[in-house]
Amino acid sequence: MMTRRGILKSIPAFALANTMGRSGAVGVPRATDLPITDPLEDIKALLGVLLNEIPGVGSICAALLELLWPWGHDDVWDQIRARVEAMINEKIEAAVFSLLKQKLDGIAATLKLYVSATSTGDTQTMMMQFIATNTAMIEAAEEFRNPDFQWKVAPLFAIFSQIHMALLRDVILHGKNWGWSAETYANYVKLTDSTLRDYTQYLDKVVQAQADRLRPHAPTHPGIHRTAIYNYWQPFQEARIRLIADFRVLIQAMDPIAHPGPVGNVVFDDVYSKAYGTADDWDATCSAWAGEVTTPFSLPLANPDSIYIEYFNSTPRRVDVSYPAGKGPLLWSTETRMDTCRIIANAVPGKECATIHIPPPKAGTRFNIVGASINTGSIPLGLALKLADGTKLTLWNRANSLGAWWEDVQISAHKLTTLAMWTRSRYYDDDLGCIVFGFSRDPDDVPSHLRELLYITAAGESDGIRRLSDQRISSELRERRTAFWRDLTESHSPETPFNR
Repeated sequence: MMTRRGILKSIPAFALANTMGRSGAVGVPRATDLPITDPLEDIKALLGVLLNEIPGVGSICAALLELLWPWGHDDVWDQIRARVEAMINEKIEAAVFSLLKQKLDGIAATLKLYVSATSTGDTQTMMMQFIATNTAMIEAAEEFRNPDFQWKVAPLFAIFSQIHMALLRDVILHGKNWGWSAETYANYVKLTDSTLRDYTQYLDKVVQAQADRLRPHAPTHPGIHRTAIYNYWQPFQEARIRLIADFRVLIQAMDPIAHPGPVGNVVFDDVYSKAYGTADDWDATCSAWAGEVTTPFSLPLANPDSIYIEYFNSTPRRVDVSYPAGKGPLLWSTETRMDTCRIIANAVPGKECATIHIPPPKAGTRFNIVGASINTGSIPLGLALKLADGTKLTLWNRANSLGAWWEDVQISAHKLTTLAMWTRSRYYDDDLGCIVFGFSRDPDDVPSHLRELLYITAAGESDGIRRLSDQRISSELRERRTAFWRDLTESHSPETPFNR
């Protein structure tokens, strides 16, 4: 039965429910309306695999060609546009997008001829097609740097930069003996270095300009809930990492001068959710950590294996998230790893206790938690973890709460790896007040459709089979591979619109 005190406690939660949330710009797609596949994240996963080996000449370019201009499939760029708009909460003007799409399709046409040339082994043809493709990319680069729309189109520039760096990586690692002079080759080495610096500096400039645009409207104090500053900047930080910073990391990883061999696992920044709940009762322990809600934990090497909880009235006073020894998250981006992460607040014991064991990830993956469902109001009233196999682990649930709602928290191509938990609410029985979810990329979890793409675009059948891991090669997949390479050998003028 709901008590009078419980009804009173539901009022702040209901009020908070009516003030939280982020309204979308007119015409901007909602995250729930987006396709299941995510080309932006697929680029990162694809390059992560290819940079972990020494791919043959043209391999990266071939994979990007099939991913971004898939043979016999719908246009991927509309999906990319929708995802960018959803993340930045702004529309990309149709005329601007159309112009850049034309430039990208023109680049794809020359890239197709280059990849076709690499499959022949004819160094003279490779050299000529490299020059044509590189020239087209140099000429197009400025089109992506329109100062009036730089934040909106920077993700398209970031994708463009991956294609250009893949091309330049090819010529430095494989093209020394294509037939040009030592001086010409040395000039391409210099061009690669200057292009890398130019592209990364431009992306940094765009991020700084957007931060400067947002700063005058930012709160200067975290507010009574200690979340105002964090929650204001969280959408920008998520967009910055997923649309810009991740691709900047890949530009540097593709540097053939610094990384002539396998790069190994490419390390991307973690992405964090908004803060759920409130952190009003900022005690001495909290103050010793920070002045407001923030994210001290990042980049664990393994899945949490258990969570110990002490409850009062069905919500937690103590939550200990434990990891395998030495594989927990970094603390404040230092070299220190935490084996156990707890609520950051003065200790208060609970009345009931439970230990939730988290199943190990499936073979070939590092993490097992794909997201969470949270029942939130003034405090996190319910929390369930969503596992990769579709099951849920309920950590707690105050079933009689009023004025709160369940929300799914999930980030495309990421796994939930950390919980940043702040304060205990004196009003709510000293229970957990606020939580931020941290998400990491799983470098070992390569989706099956990308492994198929790697098989299709591999220059050699044996390389393609190896990249498929334990997946079965169907007759349909073999036909797709045959069609891809047959299409490359057909004549195609770089001046004509690219249409696959």
